[in-house]
Amino acid sequence: MPLITWDEIMSVGVEELDDQHRRLIDLINDAYEALQSHDEHRMVELVEKMQQYARTHFETEENYMRRDGFPGLSRHKGLHETFNRSVAQFRAEQYGGMNLSKIFVFLSRWLATHILEADKEYVPYLAAGKKPA
Repeated sequence: MPLITWDEIMSVGVEELDDQHRRLIDLINDAYEALQSHDEHRMVELVEKMQQYARTHFETEENYMRRDGFPGLSRHKGLHETFNRSVAQFRAEQYGGMNLSKIFVFLSRWLATHILEADKEYVPYLAAGKKPA
């Protein structure tokens, strides 16, 4: 049974972005499952999935923000860069002192602080969920 399930309160009103946020929830649940089963070998796979998620989602999200004139784009991009730096650090440490609990806590905090707070700031600027050109 997953630890976290999607709730409409998490929605930004754009299906493409919501689907990507659902993938983040899947990553959190994967990290939790690996943590519960003490499967440290899944860490490499999780870090890779985090990088792929960030690459796809941040580009998509920033394209929407740029198209719709979100004034906080620069600051929001900085938050994305912080995520990417953290994932790079996880990659560097994955064979050393890194453990699954750090990844799980990081992703859980990202959900709480980024998706449920920072992403909500751009919702009023999005043009009814239309995809950027």
